[in-house]
Amino acid sequence: MSEHESASLVKTLRPFHVWALGVGIVLVGEYMGWNFTVAKGGVLGSLLAMLVAGTMYVIISLCASELGSATKLAGGPYDWARLFIGPGAAASVGLAVYMEYIALEAADAIVVASISQSIFPELQVYPVTLLVIALLTFINYRGVVAALTLNFVLTMIAFIAILAFFFSTAFGIGDIHPEYLLQGALPNGMIGLFAALQFGPWFYLGIEGAAMCAEECKHPSRAVPLGQQAGMITLLIGAAMTLYLCSVLIPADLLGVSVYPLFEAAQNSGVFIFVALLGLGTFLTCVASANGCVCDSSRLLVCSLKRQLRVIRFSAVHPKYNTPYRAVIFTVPVAIGFAFSGYLDQVITFSIVSGLLCYVLIPFSLIRFRKLFPETTSKVRPFVGPLQPYIAYFAIAIAITILSTLFWGYKYNLIFAFVSTVLRTSISATNTRNQTLKITGLKWAGPYPKAREIERSRRRQLALETNDQALESKYHSKLTGDTALVVGMLALLICVEGFIAYKILSETWEIASGFFYLYVIFIGLIVLIETIGCLKVRESIKTHMFEFKYYD
Repeated sequence: MSEHESASLVKTLRPFHVWALGVGIVLVGEYMGWNFTVAKGGVLGSLLAMLVAGTMYVIISLCASELGSATKLAGGPYDWARLFIGPGAAASVGLAVYMEYIALEAADAIVVASISQSIFPELQVYPVTLLVIALLTFINYRGVVAALTLNFVLTMIAFIAILAFFFSTAFGIGDIHPEYLLQGALPNGMIGLFAALQFGPWFYLGIEGAAMCAEECKHPSRAVPLGQQAGMITLLIGAAMTLYLCSVLIPADLLGVSVYPLFEAAQNSGVFIFVALLGLGTFLTCVASANGCVCDSSRLLVCSLKRQLRVIRFSAVHPKYNTPYRAVIFTVPVAIGFAFSGYLDQVITFSIVSGLLCYVLIPFSLIRFRKLFPETTSKVRPFVGPLQPYIAYFAIAIAITILSTLFWGYKYNLIFAFVSTVLRTSISATNTRNQTLKITGLKWAGPYPKAREIERSRRRQLALETNDQALESKYHSKLTGDTALVVGMLALLICVEGFIAYKILSETWEIASGFFYLYVIFIGLIVLIETIGCLKVRESIKTHMFEFKYYD
């Protein structure tokens, strides 16, 4: 084996890197794309889509936290499906997640090029698109720490821009129009509420990718659950603020077709500082999202090629930068193919369809994981999600429901996705060999796709690496800081959602009095699940304050 194949991924990432990867990929959904829900179902349809999709993603993030901290594999959903369902499901998930991130990267590049052209009319769209993709590919080629540290900085700036815009508008700065809420509340009737669900996932699309860096985390049992849940709460806050801001600053008919709604909302506010801030935020969040997509898609491709298609040389790791450089380079032609199409809504729909297939199989992977490994010891399951596997079934039902709404406007996309998935699954299930894997002290083996046989390895002694009192104090202080961070974010989420409910429903009460109770149910469910999930994260961190070693 060459030196390229002997290198391995380096464990260097911390919780804020996980947060930056998850939120960095998804925050672009607050800056563009989500507003197509308004074109389908108006402001109330968009609000319902945000809540229903938010409930599904809260559950998905909890499933990803549990599976990611247990397996600690870079393939993420692909590896979970391969381990706990079978090769056909793994092939479907692998292709779906890869295309989800590549299409998302292409959508980001399209928006960056459009913004650049609006500021500098002499620029051409295609060269700028190509430059963005090439630059981010080079950054990921050089190293994951540099790429995700860049993501952290860009994501923080973009999120702070939304916070500043929201709170300034809430305190009366800017020219807002509450009557826009009533004018565009429900233009297409009740069928519009259902049709709007198809673009609801764009608020949060890709958050499960935060768990895909588990193999490169220093302490996965702490970093993955904490970063994943903090990221999910961040997105819930950002989605609510974005919907309110755009709904009171842009008429519904214009909002539904906007390419970059937050930037246009800032322009309509009449405050120059907001225009500059949101223009910069839109640009930076698109760059951060595309950057995270290159990172996740390349690692998924490595796992798929190495473990299923046996193409070891193509999945090689760079001997100097410790990155899967060949897989990173391979993302370029696929992303360019999507981006040069120029159809933003079609590219977004392709990404959503791919993601929804993944969101059916991630909860199912957790259900299978719970059945195959019923033990709740920290060796097998460092983080134990709440209310499982019951909420996993609920997430599957929501994903299938949202997938069915694509019939309104994108039925050919749905048919193409179904046919390609069936073909990919059939080919993979035919050619996959038997595989054997070790997972956290348990050896699992069996021929696919038949029923699995679990061979338990002999129990290993679990010993603390050190009992140093200074180290204990250090980890206790980290636990306190983590708890304060999560509690603060939950409190902010409750305040923002309450403010949005009051503003929107007070303006549209005549046509949405019954909608209020539906809103309260979904918000209560989201906050309840997130609160219990964060308590479980704290318990997981407390259990794993020290580094553990296994001895035969």
